[in-house]
Parts: sequence; structure tokens; C-alpha cells
Amino acid sequence: MASSRSATAGVQTTQPPAAASAQTQENAQGAASNAGAPRRDAAAAPPSGLRSAASVELPSSGAGQPDDEGEADAAGPAPSAPPPSDHDRWSRAVESVRQISPRHGKSLSFARFLGFTPEGARIAFAADAAFHRSQVVGMSRSLVEGELSKALGRPLKLIEDSNPQAFQSAPRSIAEVEAADRATRERIIEAKVREHPGTRAVLRHLGGSIEHIQVLESAPEPPAGPPPADEPSEE
Repeated sequence: MASSRSATAGVQTTQPPAAASAQTQENAQGAASNAGAPRRDAAAAPPSGLRSAASVELPSSGAGQPDDEGEADAAGPAPSAPPPSDHDRWSRAVESVRQISPRHGKSLSFARFLGFTPEGARIAFAADAAFHRSQVVGMSRSLVEGELSKALGRPLKLIEDSNPQAFQSAPRSIAEVEAADRATRERIIEAKVREHPGTRAVLRHLGGSIEHIQVLESAPEPPAGPPPADEPSEE
């Protein structure tokens, strides 16, 4: 009897292999079904990357672009050109006199500029420039000083320095610089003409030689302004 009760209890607490296998399959199917539910939810929901892209706000038409005015203000004002030197101001003033009165302006260009002073402009003439000196500091002195004053924007007097050392220490005059530039330009042109194939062919054919080459300068343009009034004819 005791052994029979023990066998019965063993049957109640122990499952057969087939039942255990069926129970294991049910548990596996239930776990699979439970695990599949989140996957369906994840498949139904849009990817996180798409949600982020859809929620990005586009910048306005002016946003994200560099502010030129702001950058210019931050960079500060543009550097200004250096002021002209006294020699440049003198050269411009002489050119202004040339436009108004070519004869006096040409004579003034032979003066060497020594500098500005509170009283006016110091100049010096070469010893062999007596004619040009007379045109500038002679009877036409007031005319020349008046045109220089207009060009420079302030009253100006010409102060002549007759010391030879002052003339030697001063920079070359405008006329001297122009003469040197013209001589250099003529030498270059003459060399090109002499070495030109056409010129050499003509000389070889004729058997001659070039003695002199003259470079003709174009005539200066007349100053802008009303034409001079006709002088009354004498009857």
C-alpha cells in the first residue's frame, strides 16, 4: 500500500515527455508572438532619421547668408589712399597752368621745385634758363601766381632762390624729366626702326644707310573751354 501511494504521487508530479514537449512549443510560440508585436510597431513607425528630417525647419531667405554690411562694419573702414606729396601737388598745379596758359606753363615747368613754405612755393631756375625765368617771375608773375593759387586752393607766392647750390640740390624740373623720358623713348623707337626686317631689306636692296630718325610728337589737345573771341578787324 505504501509503495502504491508513492507511485501515484509520482504520476501526479511528473509530466510525460510528450506533454513537456507540447508545453515547450506553446511557450516558444507565445514568446515569438510577444516578440513579434514590437517589431510590427517598429515597422509601422517611420524611422527616426525621417522624423528628424521632417521636423527640420528651413531657414528663411535671408538666414544663413553672410551679412556683407555687418562684415564690412566689423572689418572697419577701408584704408584710404595716402595724401599726395608736395612734389605731386606742385606737378598738378603746373599742369593746370599749362592748360590755362601753355606759354607760361611751359616756362614754369623749367623751374625746379624746392618745397612749400607758409608764404608760398620756393623755386630755382638754371643759369641758362633766363628766358623761362623772365616769363615766370617777370611781368607775368601775377598771372602765374593767380593760376597756381586756384590750382592749389590757397593763396600762393613764388619765392625764387638764386643760390646755385639750392638749384643743384633740388630734384629735376618737370621739363627736365619730360626731356629725359622723350630721349629714352626716341632711342627705343630708333632701335626698333633700324632693326626692323623691312628697313633692313630696303637698305640691303638700295645699299644706303640711315642717318637720322625723327620722332614726331602728337600735338597737345587744346584746353576745354569756350573758343577765344575773334579780334575786331581794323578797317
